[in-house]
Amino acid sequence: MSPIEIAIKKQDAEQQIVFGEVFAPNVTDAQGDRMSAEEIAKAAYLFMEKGRLAKIDTNHDLHPNGSYIVETFIAREGDPTFIPGAWVIGVKVPDPALWIAIKKGELNGFSLDGAGFREEVTVEVEIPEELSGLTDRIENHAHQFTVRFDSDGNFLGGETDTVQGHRHTITRGTLTDESADHSHRFSYVEGFLHAS
Repeated sequence: MSPIEIAIKKQDAEQQIVFGEVFAPNVTDAQGDRMSAEEIAKAAYLFMEKGRLAKIDTNHDLHPNGSYIVETFIAREGDPTFIPGAWVIGVKVPDPALWIAIKKGELNGFSLDGAGFREEVTVEVEIPEELSGLTDRIENHAHQFTVRFDSDGNFLGGETDTVQGHRHTITRGTLTDESADHSHRFSYVEGFLHAS
């Protein structure tokens, strides 16, 4: 299985803990891999059984960075933050430099790295021309965002609405461009799930 990147969706600034999905069910990642909710749960439970809670590195350098998992769960139906069936982890980040990089959006997601078996399947996903949602709250506000795709499903970018006198352009995957000295994380994966 190739590495995948999942956006960090929640931070506890006081305790320096970040939360995010490790893998969401039936969503094809950037390497073309996907897992069912059952497979995700099995992987999450095996990970816990093996006790790999401190196997957290930075950008796949394979050197533990001192961070460790303090919470892990499978998101339930109706979860207001996470995709139902997704494996979610909470990671304590004691290193001040890493925490600053997370707050700046320089490190903005979890990336699963491991071995697995590939099974070739054909999946058709209808990608709408436009998806909208809400960014994460930062600097005491959030934005409504809209992203667009061409007829082949290629990401074209987007923008946010204006809040507190500023707006953000979106030129890449899960982080708005900086405006007013900050940026916002966002996810449009949920939009694909509801559009299908």
